Amino acid sequence: MPEVAEVAHVCALLRRNVLGFTIKSVNFRLDPLLFPVLKESKDPDAELEKMRSEILNSQIDSVGRHGKYFWLRLIKEGPKQMVLLMHFGMTGMIKIRDVKSHLVFMENGGDKKILKELNEPKGEDEIKVESDSEWPPRFSKFEMELVKDGLKREISFADPRRLGRVRLITDVAAATNDGLLQIPPLNALGPDYSKKSEVVKMEANFVFGDPDPNNHGRPRLDLNAFNKLILSKRKPIKSLLLDQTYFAGVGNWVADEVLFHAKLHPNEVVANKIAYESGKVNPVVARLYESLIYVCEEAVKCEGDSKKFPSHWLMLHRWGKARKKEGKAKTKDGLVLDHITVGGRTSCYAPEVQHLLKNEIVSEAKQPSRKRKPVENAVEPVKRRGKKKV
Repeated sequence: MPEVAEVAHVCALLRRNVLGFTIKSVNFRLDPLLFPVLKESKDPDAELEKMRSEILNSQIDSVGRHGKYFWLRLIKEGPKQMVLLMHFGMTGMIKIRDVKSHLVFMENGGDKKILKELNEPKGEDEIKVESDSEWPPRFSKFEMELVKDGLKREISFADPRRLGRVRLITDVAAATNDGLLQIPPLNALGPDYSKKSEVVKMEANFVFGDPDPNNHGRPRLDLNAFNKLILSKRKPIKSLLLDQTYFAGVGNWVADEVLFHAKLHPNEVVANKIAYESGKVNPVVARLYESLIYVCEEAVKCEGDSKKFPSHWLMLHRWGKARKKEGKAKTKDGLVLDHITVGGRTSCYAPEVQHLLKNEIVSEAKQPSRKRKPVENAVEPVKRRGKKKV
């Protein structure tokens, strides 16, 4: 589930709670899936110990994000810098001991819990301290103990399905965030549309919202370039939005939300219906562009807290496809929702407002036929006569 909004929330938690802390202890599990460097190592134990010793006694200097990736920038021994780069996969999550996170996994009934809380508000502060009775948490893949001015923090990377990825990057090219984005696997990602095109400086005293609004040298496309991209790809628009090489951070629920606001059917192949014209932007593509930016920016601004999303959004009502006894879900505005599979992914949409487009391209097969004019002095073709039967 973690997408651009959830990653922003975790980065916000880290920025509020661990900046300036020194890593005093590290406990890594030997897991070649979580740590890709172990797959190619002849001695995985030694490789993991090397990684542990590298980050031990380093200080967490900053937090960054791009798409579904996020990182802790570490400083050790003066100018030496390292980056602990992480990706959650489907079920990964960073947990800070005794610090509350408002994220809820919707797939297992979390949507019902959130809707109930919205209908029965308790007025509690979302950012508060609560006791974690179990530590390390279940499915923890690594833990770190941090200290600063006598204060201790404990963090864990938990991942039930082991689809997350953790890399320690020591390349000198990663000394800046712009340089980091030029290094694999980040170099393969497209722009993150939750970030503005212009360079944005981080707030010194961060409280709530986007913990890293800088695009790090990879700005989102302008409308004209976006229009050209969309009309050059002949694939369902839902599948295109999920392609991280073009739209970093857009996952299943974000893509559904974008298409809901753009009033586009998830299975629509826009390039088959609208012809590209240089210097001209089709209103359908313009609406998609505006919806993509709106949803990504708004979700990050709320730190992925679904209880803070606008009430007319699709997000809280798109889950629970298998709950057939309860009938089809509806948005707060009464739009009936349905589910289809697009590119192997379940997609939720509102058929009443998300129609397939009418074809604006007149195919050659449908063009009016043109009769060939007779050519003057043309020789009439000789008719072949069959042999007479005897």
